[in-house]
Amino acid sequence: MQFLDPSKQALAVIGAGKIGTAILRALKDEWNVIGTGRSDETIERVRRIGAIATKDNAMACRIADVIILSVKPSHLRDLLPLSKHLEGKLVISVLAGVSTSILESEFPKARVVRAMPNINAIIGASVTAISAGRSAKESDVEVAERIFRKLGDVFRVPEEYMDPITALIGSGPALISEIIDAMLLGAVAAGMPRELAYKMLLRLMEGTVRVLEGTGMHPAQLRDLVTTPGGTTITGISVMEEMRVKSGIIYAIKGASDRAKEIGAYMEGERHTLRMTLSD
Repeated sequence: MQFLDPSKQALAVIGAGKIGTAILRALKDEWNVIGTGRSDETIERVRRIGAIATKDNAMACRIADVIILSVKPSHLRDLLPLSKHLEGKLVISVLAGVSTSILESEFPKARVVRAMPNINAIIGASVTAISAGRSAKESDVEVAERIFRKLGDVFRVPEEYMDPITALIGSGPALISEIIDAMLLGAVAAGMPRELAYKMLLRLMEGTVRVLEGTGMHPAQLRDLVTTPGGTTITGISVMEEMRVKSGIIYAIKGASDRAKEIGAYMEGERHTLRMTLSD
């Protein structure tokens, strides 16, 4: 194993998938970083970015001052034996739908912060929401903010917003990519070369965001600036309304948020079931 730099704190990412690896890459110059994974492929990927790689979650937690849980919510049960190694440590969870109250119940001696970044972290352009658990100190939240600022923008939010944020921010890149792909296919259907349409479309998205941010306009105001009576824009919007595109996007966000709530409810039920089993 690589030696730790005694001048730096140690941070472990339990479950170094795409976002976990992005965290390790962003922090490796300021922290001793440790990434865990179950597959040889994951271990090799973690090693390639210069982090300590191991399949031993317990060892990683023993070494680390800060632990980031980055596994699928359904794998949380597999992490419960780690509780004894988390006493007095900051645990940051990026598990979708899993509340700080569940985590604090399972890891009662840890200090818990919940975070929701997104895949844009791979280029340092994530939007991350963070919420403090009851066990977390202000200094813990500041550490979490410092970590996730290395990946992009950070917002402190009340935890009650975390499920819709999971839908909007966590799932957002995939939903926006679907919209971009649909517009691209529409341009190809209308006769544009795919490569040219794609390059122009990405610049269009970037420019539209800059206008909205720079002017403070509501999206509907920008839409109305472009729309003229009997023109091409209103024709396109009319087709979108006929096909219920806007309603579909609204329901997509609401549905993803509801799914995050379902995951949380399921994990809560799993926790009670496990406790009853152990008590028997």
